[in-house]
Amino acid sequence: MKSTRYFREFAFQKHPEVLPEWIERVLANPIKQEVQPHNRIAFWGNIEEAEGRVLRVITLGDGETVHNAFFDRNFYKRQQRGEEPQ
Repeated sequence: MKSTRYFREFAFQKHPEVLPEWIERVLANPIKQEVQPHNRIAFWGNIEEAEGRVLRVITLGDGETVHNAFFDRNFYKRQQRGEEPQ
C-alpha cells in the first residue's frame, strides 16, 4: 500500500485501530467515492469486523496513495437514516 509521509508519521499513529487490510478493502470496493478539494479523493466502506463502522480513506489524486484513514461517525449516522449508501 502506497502512503504519504503524513499518513505514516501522524494519521496511522493517531488511528492505530484501523488495519491496513481494511484500507485496501475500502479502496478496492468503496460504497461511495467523492473527489475533494486539494487533489484528494475520499472513499467510504463498511467494516463488519469493527461493528459495521464506516471507514473513510483519503487518497491523493491518483486514488491509491493513502493520506488519511479514520472511522467516520457522521457518515455512519447518515447511513443509518438512509441518506447514504449501505
